[in-house]
Amino acid sequence: MSSVLLFVMWALVAAIPCQDRGLNAHFSMPRSFPWAVSISSMHERILEESRKRDRRKASGLLREMSCVEKCMRKLNELTDDVQSPMGEDKEREVREQVKELKEVCEALKEGLESLEMQVREVFHRIVRGRTEGLGCLNNNQE
Repeated sequence: MSSVLLFVMWALVAAIPCQDRGLNAHFSMPRSFPWAVSISSMHERILEESRKRDRRKASGLLREMSCVEKCMRKLNELTDDVQSPMGEDKEREVREQVKELKEVCEALKEGLESLEMQVREVFHRIVRGRTEGLGCLNNNQE
C-alpha cells in the first residue's frame, strides 16, 4: 500500500503545479507484485512526458493547467496596455480569450470533480478494508 500511495502522490506532484518541485523521487516496486510492471511503466511514461522540450518550463503535466496558463498569458498581454475606450478589435480578442479561458476552466472543473469522486471511493474502500481486517483480527483473538 505504501508503494502505491508514494506513486500516486508523485504522479499528483507531476500533474499539478508546485514550486520547486522535482520529479526525481526514486522508488522501486518489488517485482513479486503482479502490478509492479504496470506502475513502473506509468512512472517511465510520466518521466518521459516531463522531459519533453515543450514541458520543461510548464508548471505541471496536467494539460488543462497548461491551457489555463497560456490563456492567462494571452489575456495579460492583451490587457497590459489597454486604453479607454477599448477598440472593437481589441475588445473582440479579449472576449474570445475570456471565452476560451472559461471553457478550459469548465473542463478542468469536470475532470477534477470526477477525480475527487474516484479518490473518495478509493479512500472509503481502504477504510472499509481496514475495518474488515481489524474485525477479523478481533474475531480470531476471541
